[in-house]
Amino acid sequence: MWTAETVLVCALTLLGRTADSFPPITFVKAPPLGVSSHAEAFVRTEERRIYVITSSRMFQQAQSADFRCGELQALRKLASVLVHEEWHVKHGRDEAGAYAAQLITLAYLGSGPGSPAYYAVSQSKSVVLRGQKGR
Repeated sequence: MWTAETVLVCALTLLGRTADSFPPITFVKAPPLGVSSHAEAFVRTEERRIYVITSSRMFQQAQSADFRCGELQALRKLASVLVHEEWHVKHGRDEAGAYAAQLITLAYLGSGPGSPAYYAVSQSKSVVLRGQKGR
């Protein structure tokens, strides 16, 4: 099992970025109250910090790879999640923009339309945006 830090470095490497180029990133074992149980990461915009949930399926897959950075699909998804959350730190609650940035990142990393990750994120985007319209 790889450390959370190793998994993060692998995802950042896919993006061609370093941890210093992102807002601070903190690992948490589970989503706290007020955060969806399906979340893979979240931000506290007032703290300008990204929290990555290490118990998420995506993170667990990346951590349990047979070799370092070996679960490419999970790492692509994690990289895209980081970009999504970074969007929130920089631009606030704009979910449409955050999901657009995430989908563009997935496509850039080789998991574009037709891939399971792209489909799942597209579905999440639809659900979240529909929920916002109902408010």
